[in-house]
Amino acid sequence: MNNFDFELFKRLSIFLNDKPDIIKEHHVELVSKSGLNNNYIAYLYLLRQFLDYDFDYSKIVKLENPKDYNTNSYYQDIKVSNKKYNNWTLKYAQYKPYELFISNDFRLVDDTILPTLGYFEKPFKYIAVYEADRLWMSITPNEINTMKDDINLANGNLLVAGLGLGYFPYMTSLKENVKSITIVEKDKNVINLFNKVLAKQFKFIEKIKIINDDFINYIKNNKINDFDFIYVDIYHDVSDGLPLYKEILSIIGNNIKDKIHFWIEKTMKFYL
Repeated sequence: MNNFDFELFKRLSIFLNDKPDIIKEHHVELVSKSGLNNNYIAYLYLLRQFLDYDFDYSKIVKLENPKDYNTNSYYQDIKVSNKKYNNWTLKYAQYKPYELFISNDFRLVDDTILPTLGYFEKPFKYIAVYEADRLWMSITPNEINTMKDDINLANGNLLVAGLGLGYFPYMTSLKENVKSITIVEKDKNVINLFNKVLAKQFKFIEKIKIINDDFINYIKNNKINDFDFIYVDIYHDVSDGLPLYKEILSIIGNNIKDKIHFWIEKTMKFYL
């Protein structure tokens, strides 16, 4: 049985929700100059002090390189300006220097389930949508990292649950071995936003078809066996993802379970 450090996760959860940017550049420089002579080690030292928990944070925290993301095709090709659409605002948000964030799925290290976290030393911007003042969707390093494997696997005729800001459809549409992408999205506001701003920037928009429907309803009333690859991303995190994960698997049956893939599935399986 794998180990799970509940105290570590509890403290990290509070930190990430309440004060992920509490460590500032001048804190890191002060600690580094005091004898550590290394900004990364200084950051880990400060993180340990704020969490007040003894742990080897080098196992879970990485200094991220902006080039790993800024060279991504979506980041290169899709641009937005600060515009409002009804109650929605599409704009660039950013991580502050040394702001801690979840960067990938959980990992198993020495029989222990651990989170994957990262930070940048300089401001890092990403595309985001706000409903009123609440962050609703974004394309962060977490989305890029957690979708990478499934994007590489995608082929043939795709069925995608959830449109969002179109990251998964865009990246898969660039692949020669992807013939078509059928997206099921229940929110008309999301579809309208996509059509007004993002669709015109898609290089292979002709591959994409959007259906306005609830995905559970769609798979109950349509044959999905003919799709070669199915990708589901209609939840915010594990808490609302697990019930949907179980429900969808129970509906589709065993004959096509090898075709269906879920966002942050590795993390959800650790919770299961």
